[in-house]
Amino acid sequence: MALPDKELTRVGELLDAFCLARSGVAVTIAYQVRGNRVTLVETRPLFIDPTIQNSVNVAQFEFDPDLQVWTLYWYDRKNRRQPYPTGRNRNTLEKLVAEVGSDPTGIFWE
Repeated sequence: MALPDKELTRVGELLDAFCLARSGVAVTIAYQVRGNRVTLVETRPLFIDPTIQNSVNVAQFEFDPDLQVWTLYWYDRKNRRQPYPTGRNRNTLEKLVAEVGSDPTGIFWE
C-alpha cells in the first residue's frame, strides 16, 4: 500500500531537510520510499577501498493507514529490521525523526 499524498509530502519535507543536515563530504544520508515504508540509508566509502561506496540501512519508518501512526525500526548488524522501543507519545513522524537524529540509545549512528 502506498503512502497517502499528505504523508508523502510530510516525508519529503522532514527527511529532505534531515538528510541534507546529516550528509557531509564523504557521507550521504538519503531515504527511499517503498509502499508505506520509508528507509534511511547511509552511504560512505569503504575504509579499505575508498573507490567503493557502501550503503547501510539506518532506520525505517512504517505508516499504519488504519491507525494513522508511524512506527520506527532499527537495523541490527545482520541488517535485520527490529522494532525500536519508542515508548509513549512517539507515534508521529516528526517525533520519530527527532529520535533518530538524537539517537539516545546509540543504535542508529556510530
